[in-house]
Amino acid sequence: MVVKSTGSHDFSRNFKAHWVAPTLRELQRRKVIEEDRGGGPKIFHRSTFLEWNYDAEIFAFSNRLGEKFNDSSLRAALTHKSYIERETARLSDIGVESNLQFQDNEALAQKGGEIMSKFINGYLRAVFTQVPEELIRAMHDFLTSNPTLETVAKHIGLGDLMLCADFPCKTETYVKSFKAVVAALAESSGEERARIFVQDLVITQLYGQDVNELWNPVDPIGNLTAILKREGKAEPEFRLIRQAGSNSILAVYYVGVYSDKNFISEGAGESLEVAKEMAAREALKKFFHTEDSMRALPFGRQLKNIQSKIAQLENQPNVPLSEWISPKIMSAVH
Repeated sequence: MVVKSTGSHDFSRNFKAHWVAPTLRELQRRKVIEEDRGGGPKIFHRSTFLEWNYDAEIFAFSNRLGEKFNDSSLRAALTHKSYIERETARLSDIGVESNLQFQDNEALAQKGGEIMSKFINGYLRAVFTQVPEELIRAMHDFLTSNPTLETVAKHIGLGDLMLCADFPCKTETYVKSFKAVVAALAESSGEERARIFVQDLVITQLYGQDVNELWNPVDPIGNLTAILKREGKAEPEFRLIRQAGSNSILAVYYVGVYSDKNFISEGAGESLEVAKEMAAREALKKFFHTEDSMRALPFGRQLKNIQSKIAQLENQPNVPLSEWISPKIMSAVH
């Protein structure tokens, strides 16, 4: 087979001038230095982009959440007091009379925090019917903590919509704005929609959490003893079930806890004392129905039939640990 020449070849297609590579390396070096000085890549607010349209963003935000907001309430919920102060000072500096028609989110945030706390307590008491109020309070504090609410606020895109003086926005700004959005939704669509909104976005943060780790009772053995005593049962008896490597640094002991010769639970630890405490903790989990194998938390359609129950329990606390006994014993007494 004879291969014919196609004539002259154009080798300039992939040619780059000798200065390109050194220039790119220098630009990358300067970028790394700038990021190190600034603590990371420089972040630009969404409003600095050319296609920014705040009215369109507000409309898209409402539709993205699938909720109906009163426009003035939503805008107030996203307006921080620091933004109004900054704009007023800026206009004053250039000699323009300040006549800004803005409402900050201070009042809405206060109201939103209160109703969100109420919604969370109602859900927890309706779902965790057999846990003491101390554990309800611990889960509530986790869900209403600043890190949790900041995470939720960022995930729904509040960072691009909030009007505030600080950027990147502080944690407190995210939290206040999210609480204000909850209040704005309650004003616009009613408390029922706001309750479902909180359940879908905030309470779902319990997924992947061991609720028992959120509450650390000071004396689990003493608590177990007190519960058994109130139920008219014998004090807990701890028995060594098995052990391994007792003469090594990897020793493990399994201790079972009994009452009236009936097995309650068992726990493991690197020493007998730790194993006893873990066995007592496992017994409390069993009493409160918060074992690792507990049923998944209900959300969405599963809550449709108990929304009225949730509303009723918002102001009815569970039994405190100091008075707690099992529901079977309580029903027998009454």
